[in-house]
Amino acid sequence: MKRLWIADVHANLRAFEAVLDDAGSVDEIVFLGDIVGFGPHPSACLELLRRIEARAAVGNHDSSIAARRGRAPRLSTPVDWDEWTLSQLTREQLAYLASLPEALSISSDGREIVAMHHPPGAPYLHPAMPDDVLAAHFKGVSGAEVFCGHSHRAIDRRVEGRRLVCIPAVGQSRNGDVRAGYAIEQDGELQFRFVSYDIEQVVRDIEAIGLPEPFGTRWIGFLRKGYDAVWSREWPPHEEAATLSASGAVLGRSKA
Repeated sequence: MKRLWIADVHANLRAFEAVLDDAGSVDEIVFLGDIVGFGPHPSACLELLRRIEARAAVGNHDSSIAARRGRAPRLSTPVDWDEWTLSQLTREQLAYLASLPEALSISSDGREIVAMHHPPGAPYLHPAMPDDVLAAHFKGVSGAEVFCGHSHRAIDRRVEGRRLVCIPAVGQSRNGDVRAGYAIEQDGELQFRFVSYDIEQVVRDIEAIGLPEPFGTRWIGFLRKGYDAVWSREWPPHEEAATLSASGAVLGRSKA
């Protein structure tokens, strides 16, 4: 069994297509949420997700868009990504987003994996989190193995007898590596992979939307750098780091 794990496409069709091409033929595709949001191709990405017949869980951006009533009018001057995204989707596409489950049960090489976008109530997870901090965020989720997205970073840790995995983002890198991320699982072994794509074409597609400044410039910079001052913060935040230092706490690190 060869399985493709993807998450956080964020309406970036070029990155999505690059991942599918790079992954090649697989037996199953599992998508862990956020097909839309903060990107220029929401409708095309949603249709591609359906066409590849991925098993899909809902993401927070998917839920946010689906929760809006009806369909927004097409806008001459969009003011934010959610408003613009809503204007691009049909009612049928919104119904599809609303139909996605919060979690999936995946059978893999004799193991059961709980697959979801993100543990309820947890912050963005980070590879530098100590084991006890990371484990605490999964306490409300059952299962010996939990796979999620949302944090846009690669994590594969065994903590307190459980395996906790975060799949890196397809369409919105946050760690300075601008490539699209995904994972391949084959015969129970998981490998994170990253692939380059045509970022400048996505930039041109964003520019064509006409997002107001400096909003549009911020998201174009995000794509080109794989970094944003707000969304790419390292762990722990400065104020938490000061508290840990004062208390003599030691941060644990492991491979991403």
